[in-house]
Amino acid sequence: MQAPLPRPVGPGARLAVIAPSGSFDAETFDEGLAWVRTRYEVTLRPDIYTRSGYFAGDDARRLAELTDAIADPSIDAIVCARGGYGATRLLPVLSLGPISMANKTLVGFSDITALHAAWARAGVRSLHAPMIAALARADEGLRALWISALEEPEQSSTWELTRLDRGQVGSASGPVRGGNLAVLTALVGTPYFPPLDGAILFLEDVGERPYRIDRMLVTLRQAGVFSKLVGIVLGAFTESEPGKDGVTIEDVFADHFGDALYPVLSSFPAGHVDHNEPICLGAPARIEGTQFSF
Repeated sequence: MQAPLPRPVGPGARLAVIAPSGSFDAETFDEGLAWVRTRYEVTLRPDIYTRSGYFAGDDARRLAELTDAIADPSIDAIVCARGGYGATRLLPVLSLGPISMANKTLVGFSDITALHAAWARAGVRSLHAPMIAALARADEGLRALWISALEEPEQSSTWELTRLDRGQVGSASGPVRGGNLAVLTALVGTPYFPPLDGAILFLEDVGERPYRIDRMLVTLRQAGVFSKLVGIVLGAFTESEPGKDGVTIEDVFADHFGDALYPVLSSFPAGHVDHNEPICLGAPARIEGTQFSF
């Protein structure tokens, strides 16, 4: 089921910037933060710059930062600093009730897929989109898309993509969900996996060789995930060069999705790429032939 429109955001809205996952480069973060502050009021905790190994502080710090942002009635949306790793560690103690009641857009991607799953379970939309660190180097076109996705969640767009299945089913409709393949696969078998019945699943990843992508897709298939879907949209799979065996990522996708009984599209411009276009997870989406709209 598609989620309702989130709490409105406009120029001057108050955004909470949080770091629920990995630590980040402070200089790049501050550059991105400066741009966000040209349009919005930004609040962040002084301890957001904390480093605890590969985390942006320990679990208690990161959880408190997240739950405070959810509970604060003055906050209109929540934007993550960067991904990395660490969000899955917060899921067992993250309550869905406050997320649902607050109905605030969460912005992020990569490791933030774990939190997108929580937002999906709470029935709230979220944005798979560039985070603060990435916004520092984003061009004006991508920044404009970021603002539009945050402020105009009801606006629909259409992309012309590449069809991977053999076209046994021409169209599909359902809420778009998903995110990073590795993080999503890590949630299989846990209570924190997102609801995917009747959904169009979006997937992307970085730094995974074709055989590892194959292994994760096999896991999702054997867990019954693919049988629940009405369609799949594949984003960028960067740094996924073939090994000595010569098997490419395209070979892996053809093997898994060539006989799909629903539409499968590839080449959506989102993921670990410079031009990472926002996707509104939980919004109603449609595949018609080679077109993807939401």
